[in-house]
Amino acid sequence: MGRSVVLGALLLLLVANVSFTQAQTVEKYIRVGGTLQLSPQPVSERIYSVVWKYGKTLLAEWVKDQIPLTYYSKFKGRTTLNTNTGVLEIRNMTAADSGLYSVEINNQVQSRVHKIMAIEDVPQPEVEVKPLVCSSASKRCKVVCEGDVSKAGPVEYFWKKDEGEWATSGKNTVELINDEETQRVTTFSCRIKNQFSEKESEAFFNVFYRIKPANSDDLHCGLWVITLGAVMRSL
Repeated sequence: MGRSVVLGALLLLLVANVSFTQAQTVEKYIRVGGTLQLSPQPVSERIYSVVWKYGKTLLAEWVKDQIPLTYYSKFKGRTTLNTNTGVLEIRNMTAADSGLYSVEINNQVQSRVHKIMAIEDVPQPEVEVKPLVCSSASKRCKVVCEGDVSKAGPVEYFWKKDEGEWATSGKNTVELINDEETQRVTTFSCRIKNQFSEKESEAFFNVFYRIKPANSDDLHCGLWVITLGAVMRSL
């Protein structure tokens, strides 16, 4: 029984340790081509050694009076390490630089891990109708905000009717029903936005749009004005 209790306690400690480690992961997005700056957690004593890693690979290393400041692999020539603060700076970030970054200060591995994701600007969107055979005779269709966002990270979609206000949408598709409300809309536009950029499509003509017939009262009023004008000119 005693051994079971000990094993159970060790298991709980292991689970707690894993959860703690996961809780220390900090996610950050960086623009492709931009500069990434990573800071270690504060330490109470003066820094005498710094080791930054990209995954399990050495990125930058310095040990006072033992190892001169050294940069490794693809980070050479575009990385700066401040040996006084431990702050790491990487310029001209690429999508291939996405990954986990960790640091060891004064021979102590810090619990915080930086999960970095380098993302590109959003693409220029285009509005398309689906299915392609959609016409004014269709009962319903979809308009789709097309654009390859696979490298743009989390994105938001917005839609606009004619010159109205932009409305947030959780997806790149809007379903259209061929009713009176939809038939009054002339064009649809969409916008894609991520943390660093946003772009709008050109206005797309609504296949369900219909010209509203003239109101009979307006027509009578117009005829009355024309008749009155003719009478006035004859006087």
